Amino acid sequence: MDASIPDEALARLPFWVTPPGETDGFLITVGILLVLILLGFGALYFTIQAIPDRMAAGAHKVQMQLVGVLGLISLFTLNNAFWIAAILIAAVPLHEIFPLQRESETPDA
Repeated sequence: MDASIPDEALARLPFWVTPPGETDGFLITVGILLVLILLGFGALYFTIQAIPDRMAAGAHKVQMQLVGVLGLISLFTLNNAFWIAAILIAAVPLHEIFPLQRESETPDA
């Protein structure tokens, strides 16, 4: 019994079928594409994750630290509530809502 494939059958095979003993170019292409897509989505995820920190840049130190801690908690726990809280805290200037008065600024009674 002859186990070889006739030339007419080989001509009708799809392009992704690799003959025995040759390098599978389609598999390599798909593997490289998969790695690039995963790296792209990871970069996009970390860019979106850094939005609250960028919004809070230039704010008071306490506000920046609070936004940074909430961002890290949301990153490690994958809980979106912390990220939304960080966005809200970064968007609203806390020193206007909770004014910090020093002892020298308090009126004498």
